[in-house]
Amino acid sequence: MRTLRTRWTAIAPLLALAALAACSPAADSGDDGGAAADQTSQDDAQGVDIEGVESFYGEYGDYTTVMAAIQAGDVTAEDLEYPFVAQQDHVDIATDWDGQPPVYDLVPPAGGNHLSAWQTCTGSVYDAPLVDGNAVHSLEHGAVWLTYDPELVAPEAVDALALLVQGRDYSLMSPYPGQGPAVSLQSWGNRYQTEDPADPAIEAYLDEFILNERFNPEAMATCAGGVSTTVES
Repeated sequence: MRTLRTRWTAIAPLLALAALAACSPAADSGDDGGAAADQTSQDDAQGVDIEGVESFYGEYGDYTTVMAAIQAGDVTAEDLEYPFVAQQDHVDIATDWDGQPPVYDLVPPAGGNHLSAWQTCTGSVYDAPLVDGNAVHSLEHGAVWLTYDPELVAPEAVDALALLVQGRDYSLMSPYPGQGPAVSLQSWGNRYQTEDPADPAIEAYLDEFILNERFNPEAMATCAGGVSTTVES
């Protein structure tokens, strides 16, 4: 039976986010206006309804399409602007593995070769940073990974974000110091970043991209039974 994603329907996270929105500053639309317009056009072309979502699939638009092109011999992963969308090797089972977890060009990563153990992602909220290679494996299973910079997000906002993740299968959340924006959401080949922890697009991204068939490299793979340790444990 195909696993269905659980939608969070409790009123608590909505009330918490509404309270945060009332005191959150509006996003600066100055210097980045041109880039934002370009990104919106890209999103429209790829059928994503959430303004500001970044896609790393280029002209192919989604995982299903790019993999079909690779299998047909029309392109190779190395030809892509972001090859990681088609790279799914478990680096730690290679005979020449040096024992070091993979390092990613994109921070936080949104796909690529990873460790063989996935991070448990059953609505899991972690209080310390994760090993990237485990979290990326969770993305391969169809999960969305919500990360936040603890220096930029107040504790009460962290609690509100946690309410969006808790109880929602195929999602996980963790701090990611120095990531750049206050909040970042990663799924395989896509991400959304915002400076506003009360941004309603955060919940919309979770709804849209968890187990999204267009971007799910391993349909029906589980989020339970993975590792639950962090870099501090």
